[in-house]
Amino acid sequence: MKKLYLLLILGVATILRYYNNTAVALWHDEAFSALYISKYGWGEMMHRIILDVHPPLYYLVLRFWAMIFGHSLLSLRGFSILFGVLTVYAGYLLIRQAFKSQKLALFAALLLAVNPFSIQYSLEARMYTLGTFLVLLSSYFLLKALDEQKRKYWIWYGCLVAAAAYTHYFLLFSLVAQGLFWLGYCVYKNRGMFLKSKEFLYGLGSYALSLILYIPWLPSFLEQNSRVQSGYWIPAPDRWAVPGTIWKMMFGGQGTNRTILLIASIVTVFILFYFLRKSKDSGKWLIFLSLVVPFLASLALSFKTAIYLDRYFVFASLYFAMIVGIAILEIPQFALRRALAVILIAVSVVAFFKNWQDMDVKNLFTNRNENRKPGMAAVSEVINDRALAGDHIFVGSSFIFFTFQYYNHT
Repeated sequence: MKKLYLLLILGVATILRYYNNTAVALWHDEAFSALYISKYGWGEMMHRIILDVHPPLYYLVLRFWAMIFGHSLLSLRGFSILFGVLTVYAGYLLIRQAFKSQKLALFAALLLAVNPFSIQYSLEARMYTLGTFLVLLSSYFLLKALDEQKRKYWIWYGCLVAAAAYTHYFLLFSLVAQGLFWLGYCVYKNRGMFLKSKEFLYGLGSYALSLILYIPWLPSFLEQNSRVQSGYWIPAPDRWAVPGTIWKMMFGGQGTNRTILLIASIVTVFILFYFLRKSKDSGKWLIFLSLVVPFLASLALSFKTAIYLDRYFVFASLYFAMIVGIAILEIPQFALRRALAVILIAVSVVAFFKNWQDMDVKNLFTNRNENRKPGMAAVSEVINDRALAGDHIFVGSSFIFFTFQYYNHT
């Protein structure tokens, strides 16, 4: 029966991520993904990736995917849908391993399945869902390795750490959180002898493996890092940045007024305190650190170069959804526990559909709504139909150029 529940949850996750998936034209960053894998040879693609600010794994895997399923928008975003659903399954495995509870694992998976923020980035042909899958799966294998002390789990963990580092640089914060948990676990369990413990030595070997696997990319990482240090487009975070991100992590959309953000922040602090106080398993510290460390690290680094961006916290948001779910199920009163669980799921689903309503998808590609622009898909369709031989097309911005290049058939 529990396997059936899990299949139903994965089915819900698939439907919500597929819903309206191609209703919105691809945007600038997605155009990069599409053009890298379709317009250039392997060598030129790698050269252009190095000139950008992201590591290469997503583009490499997406290129193989497109060889099989094509370069249509549905295919490109279908890759993100797949890993968005796999993220839900990885979350189930992680919570089951961390808390030894099938019930907690299923509820956490359900929250991930209906989480609007997670779904939002399953709609993009970008590396976000590949990253969410890898960070949850690596967390699972870290706990599995610590529990069972089998070399195969440490090897898997080392490979997944390297894969995550090859996917998105913001995932390095999540990997630091995992490292802090591993070190704390070794010290707590073995006290003064932790340097000779199996957990420490195997873990050290695992991180050494991930570093060896990452060495080929290290020169490119340093080159990209120096480019970011010299100037980056992300604005500096203000005092409302964290409250705004917290709200979006649960309900997606474009945020809300400051009073609600303040209330949400107070509620979040209470939830975190309740979670740490009520949960007895050591795995709670991995979940907690994986949420908190990315915030602290990105804010600290933003004093020098602003890197704080809401969408980069999609990796940490998974752990926040889990914390909220676990905190609810730790409430002793059955009626209150059940009511809060139902309300949270219902609000998440309503927020999902409200976010789509706010986008006004029906009028997105028409001029019926004065507040909407037709979108590059519609613009390109007009040009494709009307352009004559010898016509010149002038593009006024790189943000338009790459997107237009994907849709242009002239």
